[in-house]
Parts: sequence; C-alpha cells; structure tokens
Amino acid sequence: MNRSVAVQWAVLEHHFQHHARMVDRFGKASQEAVLRMWLSQTNENGEHLSEFERHALVERHCELFGTWPE
Repeated sequence: MNRSVAVQWAVLEHHFQHHARMVDRFGKASQEAVLRMWLSQTNENGEHLSEFERHALVERHCELFGTWPE
C-alpha cells in the first residue's frame, strides 16, 4: 500500500474512534438528562461541559430528538 493511502486510512480510523468515544460518552443518557445537561451546560456531575462533552451531548441530542439542540 502506498504511504499516502496508509496515512489517509490511519486518519480516517482515528476519526471514527474519536466519534465512537463521543457517542459512547452520553450513550445511556435519557431525554430528560440530555435536556437538563444542555440547558445547564453541565455534565451529570454538575461540572461545566468540556468541548468534548459538549460535542458528545449534541450527538446524543440528535440521536434522541432528531435535531440539533437550540
């Protein structure tokens, strides 16, 4: 395999692993929990959302409600 193709596959693999971690972060959160966390911008422990958690919460919101949070 040519080096540039191998690099592209590695980048893509990293992207999908990162996305899987995001989906897993709030994967079991209920609708109520997601809405509460989004409105308060805090995680389940009451701490401000990290950038990663914010993106993960958007993913879960889309999964549950079919739209981006407002």
